[in-house]
Amino acid sequence: MSAELNILDGFVRDAIFLDETFKDTSALRHPTDQGNEREYAVRSVVGKYIQRRAMIYKRAGVEDSNTGAWFRQQDVVLADPCVEPHRILKDDGRVYIDPSAVHTAVEVKSVLDGGVLDTALQSIADVQTAPRRRRADVHHLRFPTSTGQVDHIPTSGGVFAYGSTSKRVKTVIRWIEGWCRDRPPEQWPKFVTIADLGHFMWCDPQSGNCVPWPTTGTEMLMCFQATRAHHPLVALSTHLNHLARLWWVPGTEFRLGGVADIPHGLRVGEPVYPAGVTAPRNTCNHPCLDCQRFGSP
Repeated sequence: MSAELNILDGFVRDAIFLDETFKDTSALRHPTDQGNEREYAVRSVVGKYIQRRAMIYKRAGVEDSNTGAWFRQQDVVLADPCVEPHRILKDDGRVYIDPSAVHTAVEVKSVLDGGVLDTALQSIADVQTAPRRRRADVHHLRFPTSTGQVDHIPTSGGVFAYGSTSKRVKTVIRWIEGWCRDRPPEQWPKFVTIADLGHFMWCDPQSGNCVPWPTTGTEMLMCFQATRAHHPLVALSTHLNHLARLWWVPGTEFRLGGVADIPHGLRVGEPVYPAGVTAPRNTCNHPCLDCQRFGSP
């Protein structure tokens, strides 16, 4: 069996694991226990596919270690081990970590509706726009934003949900777009993944190509709608790994990361584009025969 199909088999098994976790935990009487178990399942699965040098923390408080500024507790935090947590709770190992070290924060929800999503997106916006107290001695990197360029990689954030009260892609897009309206793209989520529906992300309206993060404010929402149970997980993991390529904490050694063992273009379902946006040409050479890539091939 080829490497791509071996990885694909892993995604199938992990999608089944997430589904079984959601069903099994429904019998737990305390909502906190349900949430803890479901977050643990997401951390376990993401940890298999994200870049190996990432540290994954549960319910981490993002706090400026110098000023004490607070940027909420995030359900799952992917952080750079070059910057250690400045506080570790002795009872269960939860951490407080400086925003400079946070690469991606993920809010984990059981079932999304418009209100739950609004709260999750606000939490993500807070950590994505947290100021980076660390600054590089040599400014050799420029990252585009809607207001100019910065000398660091901004924090990424997104939402993972096991399900949604709506099974319509257009409804979820309306929820996300409604929250993003009149807010700068730096606050927009990089992704919203719903395990039983699909992976929502941004695309270039001119080319139809996926973009891993919005920067101009002209990007539009598209969705990889699931036609198999594992498709949203494939799309999420590929997205996280693409974000991780430029993982860098100012003041530490710059390293252009790899993308683990996930080849871009594993099957992710049926792409649903905004009205007027043409899908990019399919140049897939993987066995799945149903590819979409980030950017131009």
